Amino acid sequence: MTTTEHRVGQRAPLTRERIIDAALRYIDSHGLGELSMHKLGAELGVKAMSLYKHVVNKDDLLDGVVEQLWSEVEDAALVDGDWRKGYESFAYSLREMVHRHPGAAFLITSHGIMPASSLRCIQAHITAATDSGVSEERAYAWLRTITSFALGTAFNDVAWSSSQQECQPNTVAELVRPDVPPELVAVAEIFCGQADPDAQFELGLDLMLRGIDS
Repeated sequence: MTTTEHRVGQRAPLTRERIIDAALRYIDSHGLGELSMHKLGAELGVKAMSLYKHVVNKDDLLDGVVEQLWSEVEDAALVDGDWRKGYESFAYSLREMVHRHPGAAFLITSHGIMPASSLRCIQAHITAATDSGVSEERAYAWLRTITSFALGTAFNDVAWSSSQQECQPNTVAELVRPDVPPELVAVAEIFCGQADPDAQFELGLDLMLRGIDS
């Protein structure tokens, strides 16, 4: 048996889960725009047509990627005896998922699907809140707002980090025009140059959760 034949014989069987995992890794490495069924097939060592036995088309593949992203959130966002801690965990899990998968995470809001993994996660945290006496209407409104905050700040972080001019102390001067008055440059140096995304997220989430109690 040749080396090539041996590799083919030892290849792991192709499954929908394996294809979706490979697609997410490919997006992480190359970006969403580079993903194609042909390239993914090559990554897995098969012809693109073999993929269609497990995924209907590229849209179905991306549905699977969204489900995988939400599964990561579901696994990390543990429900706590204190539902506020659970909401906090949910927010951190969303943000960390975006940071792990910046190329794919935008599919959460752009691909137009809410997989079962997302709904199970949301339901678990809503139930924890309502079991503690929070009205269902408020529980949903608060979690929806926290979700928007967590995703919005994370996407903002990703946008800054992928730009050629990040908001850092040594780059602030490059972000303002030469004719901007010195006193306004000083504002930029503090507002932008001293920005700490992690601290800002913690502060914002703390303010939201404390606001719930007021």
